[in-house]
Amino acid sequence: MTALQGKTVVIVGGSLTGLFHGLYLKRHGVDVTILEKDPSTIRSSHQAGIAFGPAVEEFLKKYDDTNLPNCIPAVATRLDFRKFLNVIHLKVQRHETSWTLLYNILRANFDGLVSQTVPDPPPPRPGDGNAQYLVGTKVTEMFVEERSQKESIKLGYIAGGLDGNSTTRGNERVKYITADLVIAADGLHSTIRRLLDPPGVPSEYSGYVSWRGTVPENEVSPETLEHFNSMTALGFINGSYFVVYCIPPDSGHFVGSGNDQPDSKGSVHNINPRLINWVWYYNIPDNTQEMTEVLTNKEGYVHSNTVPSGLVRPEVWSKYLTAVLPHVAEPCAELLSKTKYPFVTKVNDALSEKATFYDGRVILTGDALATFRPHIAVATEKAAKGVLELGKVWEGEKTLKDWEKGVLFYEKKVWLASRVLGTWGCRGWWEFFQELAAFIGFMLKHKLAGWIQS
Repeated sequence: MTALQGKTVVIVGGSLTGLFHGLYLKRHGVDVTILEKDPSTIRSSHQAGIAFGPAVEEFLKKYDDTNLPNCIPAVATRLDFRKFLNVIHLKVQRHETSWTLLYNILRANFDGLVSQTVPDPPPPRPGDGNAQYLVGTKVTEMFVEERSQKESIKLGYIAGGLDGNSTTRGNERVKYITADLVIAADGLHSTIRRLLDPPGVPSEYSGYVSWRGTVPENEVSPETLEHFNSMTALGFINGSYFVVYCIPPDSGHFVGSGNDQPDSKGSVHNINPRLINWVWYYNIPDNTQEMTEVLTNKEGYVHSNTVPSGLVRPEVWSKYLTAVLPHVAEPCAELLSKTKYPFVTKVNDALSEKATFYDGRVILTGDALATFRPHIAVATEKAAKGVLELGKVWEGEKTLKDWEKGVLFYEKKVWLASRVLGTWGCRGWWEFFQELAAFIGFMLKHKLAGWIQS
């Protein structure tokens, strides 16, 4: 770790991308502080499903010491159309997991968080750097500071305290922290990206929302479970579609996980059913009465992007459920009908066309660099891939300039591809062909530039 030896790193954003980077650096002897604006020590669970691939597998194999099962493999993908099942069967394999399960595994390794997933976190490895995860910390400013003929990055943030108790606005006091390197992993609505104001595409609404929910596998019929078991299922209806797959419970303990075996006393503890996770993409125009109704929660508060699980108004969900049930196949209909606490999120994307700032002292990564529409299902994979590639810079295997060139090409390529898939499944043909033309044009331009250089 020659490029960062003896240095301090601050990561803004404590979700999966921030934790991937934080754990990598800690394992290489770097002192790391994560600033997370969410005031909760234990992050609330939406039981949201995510997919990952070889980069996440490689990362966990190298740096995870919990030895917990972390996914459920989906051995194939099937496509349903309206009420017709198994219209197309593809041998596309994916690893499915829950956001909370992976988050708790990473936190246990990073700063020893005790959770239902990891009640006994592993000890630090010899040579690990110091790690701290500060909740309730909202970054407000950033600037370069010169000390002892050495430039560092100084961040100002408002802290609500480690117990998560936010101060009132009038009593807020800005605190400061200085680092040799700042990694911005603070997501779609990145404060650091806003402060830097790089060229690119700011956060943009896609024209549709995602309804999401889960149902325990023991609450559906055997026929429905069989349809979704070990599969990623896509169900298409006019102008929208569903994605369904099984994920582990947040506890990480489920039948077939390897943690369902009796202990020395013959007892099996904390075994939970798997969850059947579903996502439904549905068109809703922005700035309309319909959007306002969807984003208004039980208490009358209008959310800007997401109405969390448990806060969606029953009458709103009932309206959409009643409208869609006659048009979907029975397994999907049963799943939607038995979902107790759905939640809804506006689907947005964003793209920065610059990744490094202040001579490499500030780096954008994850969704702070580029937020993809979720259809391509690579957000978690790209977070792990990003830190492994950045590690090659820190190890001296490639230059930061080469890393930035490669990552900007990858991010824009996948960003454009996610828009193509999203418009194909949810929008009209004209919008689809526009996005397809943009993707093809970008790839041809890249190929032409390569031919000219060679």
